[in-house]
Amino acid sequence: MSIFVPWAPTCTTAFSYTARRNKPVDLVTVCVTNYNYAAFIIECLDSIKRQTYCNIELIVVDDLSDKDDSVEVIKDWLTVNKQRFYSAKFLVHNRNQGPSLTRNSGFKAASAELVFVIDADNIIYPRAIQRMHECIQDGGFDAVYSQIEEFGDRIKIGFADIWDPDSMRKNNYVDVMALIKKSAWKQVGGYSHIEEGWEDYDFWLKFIDESLDVGYLPEVLCRYRVHGKSRTALEAFSAHQNLELIMAFRHPRFPLNED
Repeated sequence: MSIFVPWAPTCTTAFSYTARRNKPVDLVTVCVTNYNYAAFIIECLDSIKRQTYCNIELIVVDDLSDKDDSVEVIKDWLTVNKQRFYSAKFLVHNRNQGPSLTRNSGFKAASAELVFVIDADNIIYPRAIQRMHECIQDGGFDAVYSQIEEFGDRIKIGFADIWDPDSMRKNNYVDVMALIKKSAWKQVGGYSHIEEGWEDYDFWLKFIDESLDVGYLPEVLCRYRVHGKSRTALEAFSAHQNLELIMAFRHPRFPLNED
């Protein structure tokens, strides 16, 4: 008997392609999440196409964009560029779910054990997947992240640093752009929806709760676009105090600010 779970996202497959060859043993899935980012997503997809790493499965998940022509733009790009990838799939949520469940949809659809997550307004340098793959393989990590570069409304190097659970409990310095084992994603229960933001921080805190091993690659490989329409700019900053309380409730060792 099947059970209906009202918060579980359902998707429509808007595009699907698989090359006529055996699945590569070193396949990496790149999951792009999109919501009304038609103005940015081509630049994101082009950066994935230019990766020096060859064996990539591309999955794009649209969270029912309703303010632009994202669906048409993505389908057109995939039609032209599909042969660059071992496989390419475009999923569209049947109702809006938020970033956490959109990322979970990508993980569920991934056929590779290693999954790289990126939001549609960001981009990566050509060596990003290659270097992270080498790092996660050589180090035996459950996930690997790199240093980031901010661009757009603010231009600066990010503040990523070596993985340290005590430091992470005080402040999140790991972006969502990371190469993650699908088995680790399953172990922590995937991304959890948090109404006002910090889903990525909550995700990494669950890695600490589960004593998973995360590696830091001190190279600038990912570019984070700073702009006024980002969810971080619109919601998370103004809700900072509430989010600290939520983190403390979800992760008992999370230190509340006493000021």
